[in-house]
Amino acid sequence: MGMAAALGTRFAGGGAAQTPAATSLATPAAGALNVRPNGATLSAEQKLAYVNAVRALKLKPSPWVPSISTYDTFVLWHRDAFGCALTAAHMGPAFFPWHRMYLHLFEQQLQSVDPNVSLPYWDWSVDNATDSWIWQDDVMGGDGSDADDEAVISGPFRKGEWDLTILDYNDTHQTPWITRDLGMGGLAPDLPTPEQVEAALAIETYDSAPWSASSPIAQSFRNTMEGWRDCVEDMCDPVAGSGTVCTGEHLMHNRVHLWVSGEFAFAHEMPEEAMVDQATPVAGEDMVLGTMAANSSPNDPVFFQHHANIDRLWSAWMQRHGQQYLPETGGPVGHNIDDPMWPYHQIDLEVTPRMMLDSRSLGYIYDTEA
Repeated sequence: MGMAAALGTRFAGGGAAQTPAATSLATPAAGALNVRPNGATLSAEQKLAYVNAVRALKLKPSPWVPSISTYDTFVLWHRDAFGCALTAAHMGPAFFPWHRMYLHLFEQQLQSVDPNVSLPYWDWSVDNATDSWIWQDDVMGGDGSDADDEAVISGPFRKGEWDLTILDYNDTHQTPWITRDLGMGGLAPDLPTPEQVEAALAIETYDSAPWSASSPIAQSFRNTMEGWRDCVEDMCDPVAGSGTVCTGEHLMHNRVHLWVSGEFAFAHEMPEEAMVDQATPVAGEDMVLGTMAANSSPNDPVFFQHHANIDRLWSAWMQRHGQQYLPETGGPVGHNIDDPMWPYHQIDLEVTPRMMLDSRSLGYIYDTEA
C-alpha cells in the first residue's frame, strides 16, 4: 500500500540485464498449475520451507538491480511505484494487474530457491485475531514490543535477524527493523469483514472515471477493494509523491496495511504541531509509523500474504463478472488495458493489464478455485 509517499524518479535499477532464468511469462503445460494455498492450512514443514525461502531471497543477489538483494528489489520497486512520474501501482486501475505480476515474479524467485514452495495467502477477513496463525513464531512472528518501540522481537523476521535497507525517501526515522502494533491505531482498529468482502465482490464494474482514488465506489470494484473513501482531491506533490485527500474510512486493502502497522496519518489528518509542512506528514512522539504503512511496506514479509489474498479476491470477482477491465484508453499512463507497466519493461518484460486477467496464463490458481 505505502501510505506515505516517495519520489519514484529516483529508481535507478531498471537498466540491469535480466538473466534468462529470472523471469518467465510462458504458459504452463496442461495440468501443471501451481495452487496457492491458504496459509492456515500449511503444515509445520511447509511453513518452515516458505519462511526459509523468503529469508534466502534476502541473501540472493538481485537478477535485476546491481548491489542489492532479490528481496530488496521488490521493496524498491514498490516504494518507487509511488513517484509522481510513475504512479504505477496504486490509486488507479492497474492496482490489481500490477500487483499480480509483482507477486508472480516474487513467487518465481521463491521457487528458484525451493521449487516446492508456493505463495500462501492470509484471509484476514477470517483469521483476524492478533494471535492468529500468521503471527506465530513459525510464520511472520508476533506483534511489536511495547518495550522496544513496537519492534518485532519474535519469529524469523525479528529485530537483529531481518534488516531493512530500502526505506522511504521522506521517512525521518529510517528504522532498520520491522515495527508492528496490530490493531492499535485509530485509523484501522479492526480488519475487513466477510460481509464487506462480499459487498465488494458484488460490484459489477471493474473501474470508472476519473480512474483514481476518486472513482465512485458503486461503479469501481478496484477502488472499493483498494480502500479509498470520500476522496475530494487527487494530488501529486514533488516531494511527498503520490497522495490523495480522503475524508472517509480506510477500508479493505488499505485497512489491512494500517491494522498491521498500528498507526499512520495522512498530511490532512495530522495535528498541526506534528506537521513540517502541508505536504509531508511526520509521525509525532505518540504515533507509530509501522512498516506496513510505508511505501516500502514489502519490508514486512506479511505484505505478500496480504496481497496474495487481494489477488485471490480479484480472481473471485472475475469468476462472477468475467475477465473485464477498464479503461481501454483515456486513463493514466500505465493503467490502460494495453499499456506497458513499469518497472517490468525495464527488465525486458512487456507486461500489460490485459495479460494479467487470467492467473492460469501465469501458471497458478488459488485453492478456492481448485
